[in-house]
Amino acid sequence: METSRVKPGFNGVAAGFDGSSRRAGYMGAGAAAVGGGRAAPVDACGVALRVFVLAATLVAAVMMGVDRQTTTIQITLADTLPPLQVPVTAKWSYSSAFVYFVVANAMVCLFSAAALAACRRRGAVVPVMVGDLLALALLFSAVGAAAEFGILGERGNSHVRWAKVCNVYGAFCERAMAAVIVSLLAAFADLVMLMLTILTIHKSSSYY
Repeated sequence: METSRVKPGFNGVAAGFDGSSRRAGYMGAGAAAVGGGRAAPVDACGVALRVFVLAATLVAAVMMGVDRQTTTIQITLADTLPPLQVPVTAKWSYSSAFVYFVVANAMVCLFSAAALAACRRRGAVVPVMVGDLLALALLFSAVGAAAEFGILGERGNSHVRWAKVCNVYGAFCERAMAAVIVSLLAAFADLVMLMLTILTIHKSSSYY
């Protein structure tokens, strides 16, 4: 009599490798749902990375959102007249790139909080995966836009005769650059979290 050649885990025979355990493993529901303690470090790392993304995007949005500097520049109207002292202000809302940066980081922060709150809901697996991909795209695009505007302020553009402004607004540019770096770290943490998620699902769904 021919022996059945159905592979373990194909029809849910082997505990810890069925569809429900894969969903629980992705959402970080714990080691018992994924099959023993093997996936516990991956789950803990995923939760820690999501918490880091939440905190980093919040810090980046707040740092950029409160970034403002007022300074005084001298304007000479004529050689015979004393120079005028004119107060000028730099603010994040004056740049569309910085506005996009703040909004994008705030959205990713809110999504990370919602994903942590829904980590034990099996039906939230697909929305969370799609949200992670969108969050990754938002972060990298926002970092790119803000960094490009920051480089323009630091170096100017001689081709179109745009003067650099960071020599006037030094503190403003430094805080903006710090916010961009924090957001970039959050983007890389989100990328690592997605890679660990894909690896976990691949291992739990493998039949060999």
